[in-house]
Amino acid sequence: MRKLARFNLVRNINNYFSKRKFKNSKEPASDKSDSLFKELDIDEIVKQLKENGFYLGINLPQDIVTEIIEFAYSHPCYGNRKPWLGFYYHQREQIKSKLGKRFVLASYFNTALYCPAIQKLRNDPSLLAISTKYLDTQPVIQGNELWWSFAGETSSSEKKRAFQMFHYDIDDYKFLKFFFYLTDVDETSGAHVCIRGSHNKKKFTHLLFHKKETDQDIIDYYGRETLVTICGQAGLGFVEDTFCFHKGTTPTAQDRLILQIEFATTDYNMQNDLKSPSICKLLRF
Repeated sequence: MRKLARFNLVRNINNYFSKRKFKNSKEPASDKSDSLFKELDIDEIVKQLKENGFYLGINLPQDIVTEIIEFAYSHPCYGNRKPWLGFYYHQREQIKSKLGKRFVLASYFNTALYCPAIQKLRNDPSLLAISTKYLDTQPVIQGNELWWSFAGETSSSEKKRAFQMFHYDIDDYKFLKFFFYLTDVDETSGAHVCIRGSHNKKKFTHLLFHKKETDQDIIDYYGRETLVTICGQAGLGFVEDTFCFHKGTTPTAQDRLILQIEFATTDYNMQNDLKSPSICKLLRF
């Protein structure tokens, strides 16, 4: 059922892009001695991914955390992922006052080009080994994203746009995402929530109508015991097959900074954070 569902959902995308040629992302190196995660048990991680849809415990070294945080503080982010709404993180309250509204999130562009730590993670041999074994093919890097989720109350429409309602991804026939918290995260600061085993089990309407689901819809079908809320200190990392239902919860106490790196079987040139510097504009005060 899972394979059939993915095939049907992605088939039209494949048909469209099969006539276009894209340059695949650079494949990471294979020497595991260069990995930041030398002690990981690849077989156990893949086993848990297949059973549960996720695995916790791919944690960043502190120096990598520090480098990415320093990058985030010293480079502009872009409100609601719009390249003409750039500002520095320390300006977020000024931007709110100037525009008379706040952003729910803000993303960075061209992160692997400007941040060596993120480039190193994209090329990490252990992340490649996990992806290769789980996807059962030599994967490509679809892209990466670094973004802030800002604390505050959000409307239903804002939650949908910020992926703060249960949904699943169909980026490719098979794909895998690594997530890393760059700030401390608890249940009040944007914890990621996923549904154990839902990558292998969906009711027909979930497959037929790809939409964001209410919490009650998910709880009624899967059971409350399948909800996994991921909390931890800055540096906590996990890998997830995001064909399972998942969401980011709305932070209320403090902002959350998170990094995502995605591997897949094909790169459609749609999931990266690349933007021409010529279109990236800072807001003026």
